[in-house]
Amino acid sequence: MFWQWLALLTGAYLLGSIPSAYLLVKLSRGIDIRQFGSGNVGSTNTVRAAGKKTGILVFLIDSLKGAIPTLIGLKLGGENMAAAAGAIAVIGHMFPVWLKFKGGKGVATTIGMSFVLTPLGALITFAIWFLTLLLTGYVSLGSCVGGVALWICYLCGHHSFVVNIIILAVVLLVIWKHRSNFRNIKNGTESKSFRK
Repeated sequence: MFWQWLALLTGAYLLGSIPSAYLLVKLSRGIDIRQFGSGNVGSTNTVRAAGKKTGILVFLIDSLKGAIPTLIGLKLGGENMAAAAGAIAVIGHMFPVWLKFKGGKGVATTIGMSFVLTPLGALITFAIWFLTLLLTGYVSLGSCVGGVALWICYLCGHHSFVVNIIILAVVLLVIWKHRSNFRNIKNGTESKSFRK
């Protein structure tokens, strides 16, 4: 059992740390996404740097980075192992070894993990994210409001105490990664929607 956990969590981190935004923008535009726009290695900044199609592709890949280890964990050891594997994949995305531990904000990877653990909760979260985006124009604010909604969905579901604590930690990490966005919103310098 120990070796299963070790192999799964190591694999989850390495999968999560694959910098899809960096790689796809580099391949399609020949630029370093970290030197463009917000500098974030995620799907929103990919849209700014390489267009909507590439941004959507990055979102899907990053979601799969969360979904795959979560699904494997669910099959191997149940919900607790699945949540742990998904959380480690999110951490890998946020702190990738390949980019000196400076990665994305973990939103898509968290959604991918949640589509395995709570599909309805993930859909509700996506809807709340989209509604917040429509009302405010801020992707970052939608991501954080959606994160809080996601944790509430877990609390309302039939999940273990361990899973709820893991998801709370992931949501707090996602919000913490958006701290610069909150400063920008306060200062009136945050970009709205997908505008360049």
